[in-house]
Amino acid sequence: GALYFQHENFYTIISRNFNENINQKIFLRSHHPSIYLKNRKNDISFFGFKNQWITVQIGNGNEDWGAGEGISLALSEYSDPYDYILLASNYGKIQVRYIHGFLESLDGNINRYLNARGIEWTNNNNINIGLSESVVYSGVDRSLDIGYLNPIASHLEIELNNRLNLYGDTHSNAVWQFHINYLYKNNTKLSFNYLLDEIVLDPEIELDKENGKAFSFQISNNLVLSEDSKMDLYFTYMHVGTPTFRHSSGSNNFIVNKRPLSWISGSDVQDICLGINYNSEKLNILLTTGFFENGDETTLKQPYDPYKDYLKSSFPSGKSFKSAYFDTYLKIWIKNNISLSSGYCLTNFINTDEKKID
Repeated sequence: GALYFQHENFYTIISRNFNENINQKIFLRSHHPSIYLKNRKNDISFFGFKNQWITVQIGNGNEDWGAGEGISLALSEYSDPYDYILLASNYGKIQVRYIHGFLESLDGNINRYLNARGIEWTNNNNINIGLSESVVYSGVDRSLDIGYLNPIASHLEIELNNRLNLYGDTHSNAVWQFHINYLYKNNTKLSFNYLLDEIVLDPEIELDKENGKAFSFQISNNLVLSEDSKMDLYFTYMHVGTPTFRHSSGSNNFIVNKRPLSWISGSDVQDICLGINYNSEKLNILLTTGFFENGDETTLKQPYDPYKDYLKSSFPSGKSFKSAYFDTYLKIWIKNNISLSSGYCLTNFINTDEKKID
C-alpha cells in the first residue's frame, strides 16, 4: 500500500512494496545466483519540497542514476533503501543532483555513508548526456563528513588535499559514470553507461594493472500496435569488471545490507539479454531470454571483503557460474482495481559444478 500527500509544493510519500515494476524485474532476474526476493527491503518514505527549478527531499529509499531501463551501474533502483537527503535543480537544458546519506553500521561501530553528485544536459528533444560521481566512505565511529557537503566539489580534490575527517586515501571509494540516451525517429532508443572505479594513471609505473570499469548498453524499439496496445523489443548487454565496486577497505564496497548498491548482480559479471514487453489495457506480457556469467570475486560473495588485487587477469575470475535463461511474466487486469499475475523462470546451468552462491 502507499500514502501520497501533496499540499502546494510540499509532498509526503509513505509506501510499502512501493514499486511493483521493481518487484517484477527482480523476480524475472531470479535466474541470477543471488536471492533477492527473500527478505528484500523496498519500502520507502519521503518528505520533500518541489517547484519548477528546485527539489529538496529527505527520507528513506534509493536512487537510480544512468541511462536506459534497468541498466544503471553505480546507483541502481534494485538496491535496498537507505537514509539520505536529495538536492536537485533544473535549469532547462541542464539538471544537477546531489545526495548525502547513511548506509549502515557494520559490527556496531563502522559507520558507512554514501555521497553522490551528477549533472545532465539535454537538448529537450532526443539526447540526454550525464556525468556523475558516487562515493562510499566509512570508518570506526566515523561521523558525517563535512568535506563532502559541497555539492560541486570532487572526491579526488577533497581526498588528495586531506580535507576529510580521516587522514589518508584509504577511507573512501569513488566511481565515475558517464551516460547517454539517444532517441532515433521517436521509437528507437539507444542507451549507454560507462563507469570507472580505480584508474591506472601511469601504465609504465603501475605494471600489469587494469582500470576498474563497467559498461552497459541497451537498444529498444517501441511499436504501437493499436490505440490501446504497444510492444517494446530490446537488447541489453551488461559488463562489470572483476575488481569494480570493491575497495582496499571492504567497508567502502558498493554494498548496502549485504546486497549491491549498484546493479543487481554486483561485479565480476556479464549478462546478455533479449526481451519483448507487450502492454495493452487489460494485459501485460514480458518475455526475456539470455546468457549470464559471473566469477569468484563477485560482490554477491563476501560483499564486505576487499579486492584481491588490480592485476590483469581472466574475466570472469576463477571458477565462473554460467547459465542460459528464459523468463516469462503475465499480468491480466480483471477490473480497474483487480489483477492476476504470474511468472515462470527456466534456467539451464551450463556449468553444473557450482549452482549456488551463499
